[in-house]
Amino acid sequence: MSIILDSNFIFAISFKQDKNFKRAYEIFTKLKENDARPLLTNNLVVEETITLVVARFNGNPFHLDKIRELMWGNDNFFQIEYLTQDDYKDMFNILKKYTTLKRLLSCVDASLIFLYQKFNAEKIISFDGHFDGILDRLY
Repeated sequence: MSIILDSNFIFAISFKQDKNFKRAYEIFTKLKENDARPLLTNNLVVEETITLVVARFNGNPFHLDKIRELMWGNDNFFQIEYLTQDDYKDMFNILKKYTTLKRLLSCVDASLIFLYQKFNAEKIISFDGHFDGILDRLY
């Protein structure tokens, strides 16, 4: 069964300075031990993660190179799914369904719920609690 990866997990496992690094590393180690596959994310998460790196490290080329290596280089351990126009329509319906005054989902969050449903995923790895009650979350 598939496991979906959120940007906060991908960022945390990449940078020891992140507050969630220790837990992300523990989760990553268990995934490797269990040979969990496929590990999936999507192009919106890639964009969000890169934006986070730019913002947190002020565009530092060292950190940009590090995240590029994770996304498309030798450090890559997950598959990137690219959303189609029809996927965006389904994702928007998910956004409307689950967004409430108490749970404001982003477009990226809705895309992860879409991916979870599309691949009948076992879990999502995320440090964001707004997936609770919708998806089975590992954190």
